[in-house]
Amino acid sequence: MTHVSRKQLAVLAVMTVPFGLYGWAMVIATGTGHDGAIGPHYNALGADWVIFYTAARAFFAGQIAHVYDQAWLTPHINSLFSQWLSSPLPYPAFHYPPSWLLLVLPFCIMPPVASYVGMLVASFTGLIAAIRRAFGKDKFLFVVVSVLLCPATSNNVLAGQNGFLTCALLVGGFGLLAERPIFAGILLGLLSFKPQMAFLAPVALLAAREWRALGAAIVSGAVLALASMAVLGPDAWLSWINVILHPSHAMAQNGLEWGRLWDESVFTCATLLGATKPVANALQATAMMAGAAVTYWAFRRSHAAEFRLAIALAATVVAAPHVSPYDMLPLALAGALLAWRVLEEHGRPLALMLPAIVWLAPLLNPPRVVPVGLLTPVMIFGLIAALVLRSYRAAAPDNLAKPSSSNFGSCAKQMRT
Repeated sequence: MTHVSRKQLAVLAVMTVPFGLYGWAMVIATGTGHDGAIGPHYNALGADWVIFYTAARAFFAGQIAHVYDQAWLTPHINSLFSQWLSSPLPYPAFHYPPSWLLLVLPFCIMPPVASYVGMLVASFTGLIAAIRRAFGKDKFLFVVVSVLLCPATSNNVLAGQNGFLTCALLVGGFGLLAERPIFAGILLGLLSFKPQMAFLAPVALLAAREWRALGAAIVSGAVLALASMAVLGPDAWLSWINVILHPSHAMAQNGLEWGRLWDESVFTCATLLGATKPVANALQATAMMAGAAVTYWAFRRSHAAEFRLAIALAATVVAAPHVSPYDMLPLALAGALLAWRVLEEHGRPLALMLPAIVWLAPLLNPPRVVPVGLLTPVMIFGLIAALVLRSYRAAAPDNLAKPSSSNFGSCAKQMRT
């Protein structure tokens, strides 16, 4: 392993740590009643978690039929959490499949604050465990520190979202595929609670010809769906399907459509640049196909495990038809892997700019507020291209590799003779 010097790490720290601390400063400001004092307004800590909690309490109260009714959910959230929120949530809605509601039910037995903290701690612990198994010991500490400081992490805490769990399942599923294929498949199957982040999983499994993992993924996804149907009832699934296929416009703004206006997807960026809805959808479909193609390519290469993990993580984010800042944690991990490789190669500080920028992408978004965020899909595809290039270099025969400084003199002597 190439030694990574403290000087190199110091350069990277100067480029990233201030932004990471700024993200956590926003968490502190928001949590102490100073929402928006040093950044965007987030309303309150856990503004998304209160939606999940209200949906869960509706189930416990025998009102599961109202969970997917935005007109019912909005006033109940704003009433139940009037002391928690700094202002009423405008268009909250529960758009996750019932499988996610099943997963949050155990936490929602507790009071709101305890449930919010418990969910974050449990899912973050799972993420660290996945990183520990999927990443080598040489870079484990580096990756964990990058995750702790990552703006996507602080944003996930701000929202009270499931970004830690999503990332843990992706890292565990993609990273452990060669070592423990059945367990990896189970993890990827559980990701079905967030479909927009899961659709590249079967592509990877098919490309790797991991039939046991694919079967395990299908079974675990089906078990999760059936368990939610058994606990919540089949009507919950019918209501969710109806909401997705036929969004309700009973209120001034449909929650699903409102959420897409504020995300960082290719669709949203194209729309903000003036594209019509058909054109924006076509560009989003193109990004999805490109993500699937590069993921398929990466998982056909059995000798590039580290790179195929990073490529799959980045491709998942750029291909997702709906992606929020807290969903960018897999992207930050991909950037951290590229940064580590640059450090190992003793690359120039300029080579660290791309992974550093994608790492702090949540601070450059949403594009509706921060115009530079319109370049987010371009930056992600740039990261993927850099990872693909280094994957080729890593796969090159030893006699084609660039000589290191230690043997450069002997190589030069051979050339002279």
